[in-house]
Amino acid sequence: MTIIYIHGVNVRSPEHGVELQRPFLRWLGAKVSEPNAAQYEPVYWGDLASDFRWKLASRPRTALLGQGGTAGFESLGQLREAGTGAFEPAPAVDDGPVLGGPAVAGGASVTPPLSSVPADKRADFLADLYLAVRTRARRSQQPAGYVDPIADEPRAAGLAAAAADVAARWDAIVAQEQSEDARAQALLAAVDNELAGDALVGMGGWSDWTEWAGEVLRRAAALPGDALSTVAAELRPTINAFVANFVGDVFSYLDRREQGGQPGEIPRRVLAALKRAHQRKQQTGEKIVVLTHSMGGQLLYDAVTYFARQDPALAGLEIDHWFSCGSQVSLFAELGLFKGQPDLRAPDQLSRPAAVRGWTNYYDGNDLFGFVMAPVFKGVVDRDYSTGYGLAFAHTGYLARPSFFQELATRL
Repeated sequence: MTIIYIHGVNVRSPEHGVELQRPFLRWLGAKVSEPNAAQYEPVYWGDLASDFRWKLASRPRTALLGQGGTAGFESLGQLREAGTGAFEPAPAVDDGPVLGGPAVAGGASVTPPLSSVPADKRADFLADLYLAVRTRARRSQQPAGYVDPIADEPRAAGLAAAAADVAARWDAIVAQEQSEDARAQALLAAVDNELAGDALVGMGGWSDWTEWAGEVLRRAAALPGDALSTVAAELRPTINAFVANFVGDVFSYLDRREQGGQPGEIPRRVLAALKRAHQRKQQTGEKIVVLTHSMGGQLLYDAVTYFARQDPALAGLEIDHWFSCGSQVSLFAELGLFKGQPDLRAPDQLSRPAAVRGWTNYYDGNDLFGFVMAPVFKGVVDRDYSTGYGLAFAHTGYLARPSFFQELATRL
């Protein structure tokens, strides 16, 4: 099996795709009968995306009320958006916390959050906790910047696999510590060591960033009250910067995808990965699986419906399954933005690309940039997957959660 990954917007290092090899091969590679038989092909195009000449100095820095966080550890998702301001004691809430026992004033809980995490949820919980604490650490250094470790720190792209590895050792790790804060710090340090040893811990001078772990857990036990008030002060700049990067990368692709009647550099990179996979399939019969995140879906759609048809080396190309997440393929189709797109309107639907045998699209209701496909395309299955994050980080949350990669594996 060949696994091709095409990233979305705001990724500026090829290491992002390289590090995602760990979760891809851990869960999808397990579907291959022969050990080490899976091939992984990340397609990097971030170096050809938008370059802001004034470094986004044009965006305002005012506040916007935070919303979101639906299923599963929503509190940590909201805390990831909560900025760097002073943390005030949380009021009691009538219906109790998301994690732990009944909440009490001051942000404490009767039942420690760590002991209340079910064994089958520990991997996702660790990924959420890591991102919540890591994002706060990044904001302490870049208070006005767009802070998303999954996009900004390439090694963090391997978080899903790292969290799953540490979750398997959870009991042994927490048994060595006497306090809840120390247990949380030990778990986070273990995740970080799985990712990069000391490389991330020391990056930017935040060697003590894990000390916030206990505070994040205590606040998680008292949500939703205090998190939303903190989110309100910080969410606008984050979403504003993300939107600017998204729009910039989209414009850059549309402007450069074709040059003199030939594929531009970004489509050429996608086509090159498809050619290698197609050649291997012709030689060995191994399947081709593609995962696209966000804008990566538009790149693949253009490649298989337009550019590949002009390339004899891709004659007979067959992608066994396409997984899209946080995708805007249907939105682009609604606007007629794809090359060679048929002139159809509702109630008619576009066909699934002929080169794609199966297509599953994942979306999160909190992801403002994730769209459903079935109303526009025939032959696609939409699946609602809750990342547990609010508006600012639901878009990249898929790639951080071990349960998302497990879900992909079940579909194969």
